[in-house]
Amino acid sequence: MAFNYNRALQLWAIPLLLVAFFAYLVAHSFLSVFETVLDTLFLCLAVDLETNDGSPEKPYFMHPEFLSFVKRTNNFNNTRSQEHKDALPNEEGTELRPIVR
Repeated sequence: MAFNYNRALQLWAIPLLLVAFFAYLVAHSFLSVFETVLDTLFLCLAVDLETNDGSPEKPYFMHPEFLSFVKRTNNFNNTRSQEHKDALPNEEGTELRPIVR
């Protein structure tokens, strides 16, 4: 709409493309920072689980709700992988084999 009020501007595609490019850069920068924060949180989680055992001498530093979420997710993934292993007919899995006659 801002381009419609400027009647001297004959070619409106170039400013529009510039705005779209800078919007992409801002969004990409924000998502890169967000990704780095998530990676750092999961690395801290891994170090916390590796160095501490939850006892009073070595308590976990993560929030208890986050710890319960990680345990539920881990149990869910373990049961799914076990169900997947039980469903396989043999040790080779479901890999395609060449047809030999």
